[in-house]
Amino acid sequence: MNLKRFMINKRRVSVILIFLCYIVNAQLEVTPIVDIEEDIPGLMLENLFGCNVNVTNIEYSGNLEAIGEFNYLQNDNLCENYFGMNRGLLMTTGHIDHALGPNNDGDSGEEWNTEYNDEFLHDYLLDFELITPSINLYDACVLEFNISSSGFTSIDFDIIFGSDEYTEWMSPYYSDAFCFFVSEIDGDIDPFFDSTPQNIMELADAVNFETLDVDDCDIENAPISTWTIRPYSYVFQMSSTNECLYLDNQNGNFCDAIGYDGYTIPMTFNLSLVPQATYQVKMVIVDAVSGSWAGLDSGVFIKNSGLSTSTALDFNWSDPVYDNSGATVSFTPNYIDADNIYFWDFTNDGEIDSNEIEPVFLFDEPGSYMVTLQVYNECTDSFESVSEQLIINEISTGLGDVSNNIVSIFPNPVDQFLTISLEDLYIGTTIEIVDLSGRILYNYISNDRSVHFIDVSDMIHGIYYLRITHPDYNNSYYKKIMIL
Repeated sequence: MNLKRFMINKRRVSVILIFLCYIVNAQLEVTPIVDIEEDIPGLMLENLFGCNVNVTNIEYSGNLEAIGEFNYLQNDNLCENYFGMNRGLLMTTGHIDHALGPNNDGDSGEEWNTEYNDEFLHDYLLDFELITPSINLYDACVLEFNISSSGFTSIDFDIIFGSDEYTEWMSPYYSDAFCFFVSEIDGDIDPFFDSTPQNIMELADAVNFETLDVDDCDIENAPISTWTIRPYSYVFQMSSTNECLYLDNQNGNFCDAIGYDGYTIPMTFNLSLVPQATYQVKMVIVDAVSGSWAGLDSGVFIKNSGLSTSTALDFNWSDPVYDNSGATVSFTPNYIDADNIYFWDFTNDGEIDSNEIEPVFLFDEPGSYMVTLQVYNECTDSFESVSEQLIINEISTGLGDVSNNIVSIFPNPVDQFLTISLEDLYIGTTIEIVDLSGRILYNYISNDRSVHFIDVSDMIHGIYYLRITHPDYNNSYYKKIMIL
């Protein structure tokens, strides 16, 4: 055996195992875009606007690896504190991978060193004293587009801003910042906007601070930046600003799933659209640089808080209602979307039985049925599918000779003893309790007693069926019971 080769292979296996363990424990995942024309519209559709508004003329400026999608899954092993968002769009001044934890490598930054010339933005940041006149803007990540709506539309955006400039590099001279500029074009329909871009995400515009525990500080209005949301600055010996919005994450102390040394609590901002008005939007995060080299990374996590999160498709069904024709069952999907088209197959024959959102179906034979729901979303042009097993029992209300007996069942609902009284209980009559899936949880064959007691105190609370079957006839008495 070649020992040297063996040792190399063993090392490779160890690296793979470590990598797999990291994936299992990872809480934040990021996916950069690959194709601007295809990926950017999809990201905006899924995370920012949905299908209720018209978004056109999308333009992106920046490095492909500076923007992408993020997904966050809470894992208490790495992060005892919840991040605050589960998915959305991530825009950075560097590489989106630097947003990933664990946060154990000190300051991180990707220097694209691409100067961004925007006189309006430069003057805007200068007015708020976030930069000095000599500061240049670099490594901007910019989304620009037009937006309109046929009706009054209110959109709430959740924002988390993070940076590796915290805390030793935060400065009033070259602060990384994020802005969401909105202006109205092609007319003057909306009285709140005109042709001059307005940053709708200044801190005073946040709509969720009253519901948060931020009473210990007065919010000072300013753009979102590393200098306007920060703790005490030991470098400049300056007091904190809007510190109640800041979460310190040095060495991952607050949440090691996040790679930034500090980030904000989730902040919510609103954009309201007036019918027939057309707006121009510019979302920009930028690195303010002293000299000619970009610095450490900052990133903004953003999502439309009104859009549904990645809810897995599923459906529920009612208790079967039995009669001489069969069993009638009602079905309901776990979420309803106006852009969805629903395809139901109740008998697993590949044929569509219903396109109703909440259909009702009659099963005329007992047995096990594989029910499939397929959903097509016209907005996203995507399909989802889910299948569930449903059991229809051989239970009917054709009581035959059993019905000639006077049957009394009490109490119902019941929490301990269920009493069953029959005027003439034949020897061999079967008494059963059946759950909704068809499982028999209790079985008793009568031995000449007209009164029977069942202790249900150990059964799980819920709806069940009581079935009484005559020994000489192929029919049953059926009664729904509730166990408390």
